[in-house]
Amino acid sequence: MTVETLDEPRKAEAIAQREWKPAGKATDEELKAAGTGIRALACLDDLVITGSSHPVVKVWTVAEGKVVESRKLKDGAVGSNCIEVGEENQQLVAIAYDDGIIGLWDLRQQKQAQQLESSVASGQLAKFLPGGYRIVSAGTSGTLGFWDLRTCALDEEVEPSNAASLLKKADVDDLMPVKRRRRGDRNGGAQEALNGRKKKKNASPVFSLAVSRDGRLLGCGRGSGDLSVMQLDSREWTADVNAHQGETDRPVRALAFDPASRLLLSGGDDNHVCVFDAAAWARPDSPGETRWPQLERFAAHRNWVSAASVCPDVHQRVMLTTSYDGTAKLWDFSTHSVLRIYKEHTDAILAGAFARRGRGQFFATAGMDAQIIIYASPDA
Repeated sequence: MTVETLDEPRKAEAIAQREWKPAGKATDEELKAAGTGIRALACLDDLVITGSSHPVVKVWTVAEGKVVESRKLKDGAVGSNCIEVGEENQQLVAIAYDDGIIGLWDLRQQKQAQQLESSVASGQLAKFLPGGYRIVSAGTSGTLGFWDLRTCALDEEVEPSNAASLLKKADVDDLMPVKRRRRGDRNGGAQEALNGRKKKKNASPVFSLAVSRDGRLLGCGRGSGDLSVMQLDSREWTADVNAHQGETDRPVRALAFDPASRLLLSGGDDNHVCVFDAAAWARPDSPGETRWPQLERFAAHRNWVSAASVCPDVHQRVMLTTSYDGTAKLWDFSTHSVLRIYKEHTDAILAGAFARRGRGQFFATAGMDAQIIIYASPDA
């Protein structure tokens, strides 16, 4: 058996880790008065965009330690649960609304430029694809929708993979002895588990999406606890790994690729973070080769992991996680070690993200206390 290994921990290598410190905060007074919080967030170079259960998306300016509301994006009568900024064009923002409609906003003109007529089943999440003129959406059906923004039309729908979830070898070994009690059944336990997970995953909703920086891979975090990986050029599934486990389904709410487009980092309702070598698994098999998914899993929080974001500086290997336990944490994802724990919020943290470009000069968190908190690095 050949096993792909992750990078060796850099314990002996002297790498100067940057520090991000709380540098500013703001409270959405309207949400606070209504007793609701901020549940979606995106960061640009000097802006933070937030969404909630209210039918208004707000844009905040970040400057000199201050976070100030600068404009509102209002359309329709429902809230928003996902906000995404274009990589090539950061003035273009995609907002996935609670009714499944995906609105495309031009920040320069402060108006909605386009609207994708999706549904809750396939439009609860949205992610820009490389090139800037395509979007992938997903929702409760588990199906992916690929949209062409030049025509505002659905280009293709891709169903969940028909392959059974990949199990770590230890999982198979643990399952097999139980079912061997049946006469003549030597691997029925493992096979039954695989078949069961196959059926569960096919109907499992998508809770999170991530696109690798090189544009080759798409990751899906599912309600079943599975991580699904797709090759974007062929739109073919290459892996389904049961990563977040428990007696009941453990949705994968947090998902991000590392800057090298190799590792898929996830957080789920099992309070754990997983590191999956998606790029190694996506490569073609060598003749006669047998592989198992290279997956590392470690406890991260005391409650559900709500968001994950990776510093864009490839030399830092730093991941941000936020949680319903009210903490935000920075991790060295190569060693699984905690770099810093933040307890600035007074309630559950629902969203967090690094600024998309540059060297990760700041990141932001937001949550049920209706607060936005900025953490800045003077070394960026």
